[in-house]
Amino acid sequence: MLNEIPISRRRLLLGASNLAAAATLLRFLPARAQEGLTPGQVLNDPDMPLVGAKNADITIAEFMDYNCPYCRKSHPELKKLLASDRKVRVVYKDWPVFGPVSEYAARMALAAKWQGKYEAAHDALMSSPKRFQHNKEVTAVLAGAGIDMSRLNRDAAAHKADIDKLLARNALQADTIGLQGAPSWLVESFIVFGGLSHAQLQEAVAEARRRKKASGGK
Repeated sequence: MLNEIPISRRRLLLGASNLAAAATLLRFLPARAQEGLTPGQVLNDPDMPLVGAKNADITIAEFMDYNCPYCRKSHPELKKLLASDRKVRVVYKDWPVFGPVSEYAARMALAAKWQGKYEAAHDALMSSPKRFQHNKEVTAVLAGAGIDMSRLNRDAAAHKADIDKLLARNALQADTIGLQGAPSWLVESFIVFGGLSHAQLQEAVAEARRRKKASGGK
């Protein structure tokens, strides 16, 4: 049950190496409990795309939308974390909350996993400098990222039911644990809302490790 997630309103000051970040407070917020869903089910969903260490000690689930400016701003910071900490993995939770074009982008990114290109699609869409206004803009970015578009369209159609289930599951999980918008992060046992810098992500990971150690590594 998600009420097993430690409920903490403790605020952690960030490191002083970045003066702007040092003035920012990172809030660890409570999850909303619901019978039958555990943090492990959110973090270890075998159908969801993931990147990072195979032998990770910390897993982060990022609920995101390709048209969310804070998601795009956080993306290079998350890449820095994965490059600097080889014991972290990230599970991407496509959660299109910004309308039909966001949903189209999420569907196309997920369809790319059947050709082994989800990460390439995700990186390309997250690196877009502006909001997608039309589906054709999404298509152009994916084509430029080396995605086989003919296969992508075939896979999107052939696996529509699977993609429907993935998106519905992500939306249900987001609602169940009380997420308030994108991006939101489940870091092992606690939730963080909003765009995060590399320093903030490192602080969240450090806090997750402290909690694991305090609980005996469970």
